[in-house]
Amino acid sequence: MPRQHFAEGLTIFQGRVVQLTWQSQKGFVYDLGFRLTREFAYVGEGWGLTHDGTSLIMSDGTARLRFLDPATFAVRRVLDVSDAGRPVESLNELELVRGEIYANVWPTDWIVRIDPASGRVVGRVDLTGLLAPHERRGNEDVANGIAYDASADRLFLTGKLWPRLYEVRLRRR
Repeated sequence: MPRQHFAEGLTIFQGRVVQLTWQSQKGFVYDLGFRLTREFAYVGEGWGLTHDGTSLIMSDGTARLRFLDPATFAVRRVLDVSDAGRPVESLNELELVRGEIYANVWPTDWIVRIDPASGRVVGRVDLTGLLAPHERRGNEDVANGIAYDASADRLFLTGKLWPRLYEVRLRRR
């Protein structure tokens, strides 16, 4: 990544890698060998990126998610995320898990589970204590990485400056 860009959200979609940058308002598309094939522009900051099989889903640090056309990167729709009627600000890392959008809430150790139709938070995952207190080095040692392996129904979780990657299985209540 060129030095003028701060790499952020990334997802693999339809045989290509799509990546956002934090404040450059520029995205990149790579083939699976990470050869750059295309660039695109968007308005605002880029934080997290996932997809639902039809649209790319992008966070920008607000309580709003944007669903993007994967061919043109135009905004198809906007989803306002709320919990008990209150906006959930600072949505960051995103992953689609069992039909729900999982979003890390920056700068916390919380993940919210979002209904992609309504934007309503339907559950929370508390990662407090996953990284031992003695392994934290500073303020940025918060949860910030979510990857889902659908074939084995497991999550991989990590955080900013975390020395470990955790494999987690969640129970439905």
